[in-house]
Amino acid sequence: MRVENSLKNIIYGITGQLLSSVMGFIVRTVIIYTLGIEYVGIEGLFSSILIMLSLTNLGFDTAIIYSLYKPLAENNYYRVRALMNLYKKAYRIIGIIVLVIGLTILPFLPYLMNGKTHISNINIIYLLLLINSVSSYYFVYKQSIIIADQRNHIISKIHSLFIITSNLFQIAILLFSHNFIFVLTIQIMFRMIENLFISKKADNLYPYLNEKNNDKLTKEERKEFFGDLYALLLYKVSGVMINGTDNIIISKFLGIYIVGIYSNYLLIISTINTFLGYLFYSITASIGNLNVNESPDKKHLIFNVLNFANFWIFGVCTVVLWNLINPFITLWVGNQFVFSNYIVFAILLNFYTTGLQTACTSFRETTGLFKKGKYRPIIAAIVNLLASLYLVQKIGVAGVLWGTVISRLLTYFWYDPYVIFKYVFQRSVKKYFIKYIFFLLLVFISAIITNILGNLLDYSTLINVVIRGSLSLVIPNILFFILFRKSEEFNYLLNIIRKIGVKSSIYRKKAFN
Repeated sequence: MRVENSLKNIIYGITGQLLSSVMGFIVRTVIIYTLGIEYVGIEGLFSSILIMLSLTNLGFDTAIIYSLYKPLAENNYYRVRALMNLYKKAYRIIGIIVLVIGLTILPFLPYLMNGKTHISNINIIYLLLLINSVSSYYFVYKQSIIIADQRNHIISKIHSLFIITSNLFQIAILLFSHNFIFVLTIQIMFRMIENLFISKKADNLYPYLNEKNNDKLTKEERKEFFGDLYALLLYKVSGVMINGTDNIIISKFLGIYIVGIYSNYLLIISTINTFLGYLFYSITASIGNLNVNESPDKKHLIFNVLNFANFWIFGVCTVVLWNLINPFITLWVGNQFVFSNYIVFAILLNFYTTGLQTACTSFRETTGLFKKGKYRPIIAAIVNLLASLYLVQKIGVAGVLWGTVISRLLTYFWYDPYVIFKYVFQRSVKKYFIKYIFFLLLVFISAIITNILGNLLDYSTLINVVIRGSLSLVIPNILFFILFRKSEEFNYLLNIIRKIGVKSSIYRKKAFN
């Protein structure tokens, strides 16, 4: 059942994301050509501010989803209802907090931008983005039970339908009116309807949620829950500080125009991260189920397989991006919006080191190790902020990204695996770090080889994209296959892929019949 649910989540998630990503690129292109790169920058800046505000959700989503794994597996409806009641009340309060804090930031917006901008109605744009963020808090809590029940594919199908429809409307408005305010209004309208639709779907799937009840957690259960929540809050603050401050720092020191250029790179990286996120996030609930029912040895094996898959997939993506991201942006919006290779290297190092943490993050969140090293995320956030503020003044955009990489390597890189290996697998973490360094070297070597061969075969931009793309896909995959074809992780993963292929054939036959 774990494999079947994960398969559905992956297939629907990736298919839907493919469609919505294409639409997203079209919307971004239309914005650049109809309104200008500064509108991309201002949206990136305000989105980062709202990410900062999102720390007020205190990690409720992760804590609730983790808490739901066991009662759902045991059909403990009373505890499920009690958790959902708590979630509902908490998110309504959080929505009000986000709105109030968001409004207090409004007078300080000019101080976050370096230089003048030609964009009018900046305050209205910010308020609309704030409303879009706040509106989700009143319905989104019911998504948690669907996710915890390993049925993400249901949310994926609904989200894909609404995001594609919304983007079509946005494109039409941009082409005919060139009005960004109208575009944001459409986003809000579709966001509200989508969240309401998912909420109704949860009611239909879990009818016991609709029963009138006053179910509550016991005093001990609440104490345990809020203890986990406090530790999660620290992780949340750290994540927000690390991921949410980049655009703000760039805007303050380098200007909105540079934020706009960086946002194009971030769009590409975020699109790939979202695809890969569906791939790995779709199995998170299955990992939660695994950690409830299996032995430390089985957990360790699955961790190694997941970590190996992370290395292979993120490694190939990193090599492809190194060779293609600048040529792609040149073809897409023009070479005036291209960063130097040094900045691209910093972007991709950040992308890869984040991706290789996926296995650790999945196991940490699904095994309830929230309290172990709970103050470490605060250290990571402080290191990131100080390093980014210092380095941005020395080396510009790359400095902000190096600050993020440095903070991660000094904290998450070593502590998360240490805790997981000690408390979950009950064995030494030494081999993990050896593998990590080996994986990193292989990706680096693959990037160098493909880049050298790509430079030797230098033609027009379009032909270069084809040549470099082919080299980036072939060389690392062949190298990884030669080195790991006899490894336990590779063969275990290969067996899973074969099973998925068989099950996919069954699903297709059922669909046609």
